Amino acid sequence: METAKKFSVTIDEDQCKGCLICVHVCESRGGKILKESDKKTALGGTLPVVDGVCIGCRWCERYCPDFALNVEEIQDA
Repeated sequence: METAKKFSVTIDEDQCKGCLICVHVCESRGGKILKESDKKTALGGTLPVVDGVCIGCRWCERYCPDFALNVEEIQDA
């Protein structure tokens, strides 16, 4: 029996300008994993935060104009 794949999302806070495109794309795909946080970027934008289990669609990664997100499959040990 195959188990569901697990994914992690890493946000490079130095690259992120806080446009939140990733949050909106995640919500539109039904993931709702990325959410707004209280933290601000160096430019004053709002940093996203990972809040949940990533489904691995990689839409946040594809649409990020700053290449600030990285989605990776978690390998079982």
